Amino acid sequence: MPAFNAATTIASTIASVLFQTDADFELIVVDDGSTDTTAERVTQVGDPRVRLVSQPNQGLPAARNSGIAASHGTYVSFLDSDDLWLPDYLEHVRRAMTSSVDIGFAYTDAYAFEAGTGRVRRQSAMVGGRPPIPPPNDRNAFLLELLKRNFVYVSATVPRSVLDAVGGFDETRTASEDYDLWLRIVIKGYRAVHIPGRHALYRLHPGQMSRDEANLKRNELAVYSGLSIDDMPTAAHRALLARRRREAQRDVRLAEGDAVLAAAVRRLRDRLGAQRQRLGLGGSYAWCHATPPEVAAAFPDLTRV
Repeated sequence: MPAFNAATTIASTIASVLFQTDADFELIVVDDGSTDTTAERVTQVGDPRVRLVSQPNQGLPAARNSGIAASHGTYVSFLDSDDLWLPDYLEHVRRAMTSSVDIGFAYTDAYAFEAGTGRVRRQSAMVGGRPPIPPPNDRNAFLLELLKRNFVYVSATVPRSVLDAVGGFDETRTASEDYDLWLRIVIKGYRAVHIPGRHALYRLHPGQMSRDEANLKRNELAVYSGLSIDDMPTAAHRALLARRRREAQRDVRLAEGDAVLAAAVRRLRDRLGAQRQRLGLGGSYAWCHATPPEVAAAFPDLTRV
């Protein structure tokens, strides 16, 4: 769990790990140079399974890598310091990871909830990535889908042996470091396994890094540029990677060269989503009328987490 100035959320995030039905885990919290009381909140937990690693601020990918280095488990799960696991997350992960010998990572989706109001969106956290349901079982077919866009929620689980084989997170990234890792794992020959349903909660709040569109586009271009055409398994994969590089270059030019147009497009997209909600047409801006039962059972009051 990487953490930077996460004092307001980290206690509830840690609690969501401690409440797991599968209690065989260690929790490594990496305080990445926080200037608030994040470290104190962690040490106050008082559970021997929770361990604090402190370092000067080095950025999210470096903090994740520090957590990997400090851990001892056979499998490594990732959880951001403002998100939550439902109590059965690790139970589902353990079953998934032992279902085959060639698994590179296991992933699920998450509920998205609004900080402050506690409202839960109808559609999942990864709805924007248009996740294929069910995803292809064939590795090459899965890679074709993953090259098009990232549909893997960041709170995934990877065997330590796979991290040793492909390396950890690229510390030069300021975004999309998870997407880069998923791609490298599948390209290396490992298979992804999907855990149906939503077993985590993604917190929506103002100022999230994911709203920095220009930064996201630059990092997405870096991800595609960092992949080798020669590592692609088929001609279709090679052609798709070349196309995604061209599209990413165009997106960067739009985001950086015409910031006014990019902002206008974003505002139009937001307005269309709000209009769909008013018309009852759903979309990512539609909210649940009541908190889903499994969420309410684990977190009776989302305004307090």
